[in-house]
Amino acid sequence: MRFENKSIVVTGGTSGLGEAVVKAFAAEGGQVVFCGLLEAEGIRVMQETNGLAGNARFVQADVRDDTAMEAFVKDAHAQQGRLDVAVNNAGISHTAARFADHNLETVSDVFQTNVMGVWHAMRHQIPFMQEAGGAIINIASILSRSGAGWMAPYGASKHAVVGLSKSAALDYADMGIRINTVSPGPMQTPMFDRALADIDGDLEKFAGGIPKSGPADPSDVAKTVLYLASDEAVTVTGANFIVDGGTSTG
Repeated sequence: MRFENKSIVVTGGTSGLGEAVVKAFAAEGGQVVFCGLLEAEGIRVMQETNGLAGNARFVQADVRDDTAMEAFVKDAHAQQGRLDVAVNNAGISHTAARFADHNLETVSDVFQTNVMGVWHAMRHQIPFMQEAGGAIINIASILSRSGAGWMAPYGASKHAVVGLSKSAALDYADMGIRINTVSPGPMQTPMFDRALADIDGDLEKFAGGIPKSGPADPSDVAKTVLYLASDEAVTVTGANFIVDGGTSTG
């Protein structure tokens, strides 16, 4: 019950890691407001949190829209008059191609979602944390650590998430706002399934590699997110936590 009555927002909470994070916070008493594009999936996640120690409420919102993010964060803050934790998880991938073969529409959409989506969210989350402090966790990827063959737009966007998180961590450390990133390896999520289909199931072609133990359960990666959001990580800010089963160790 580390998050009993804590006010928490999660972007991209309708599937995969975001869904696991929403449920994990609610299980520990958190009052979670989460967003996503798919209303049916948002309702499903809300229903599945019924009976947990805390609760979760869905708001349909697009992280690419700064006005929508402003309304989403204000709505969550109004629920309890505070904002303690934010997890910016919303992100998209794309089909594999060599660098120059990615069309500009794809590159723009990836950056608008993965980078500007985090920027928009943080821009409105931080002011509500300046008085009492808080924790922000942004989700990057192991592809933020090195080059990403055939996945340049996605890899570059995740490098940017780590960079903007580190910069913001320096700007707000004196206000008690901790900003960190979590960089997961492959997880058993719908995004992973789509990536496998794109490479015809050939795991040797999977960007970043697959851990020997196989793709992670998102609920296990969520444990790292909750640690960074908790008082146990009170001295941790500006860090990038790699959670990939040792895939990128070598």
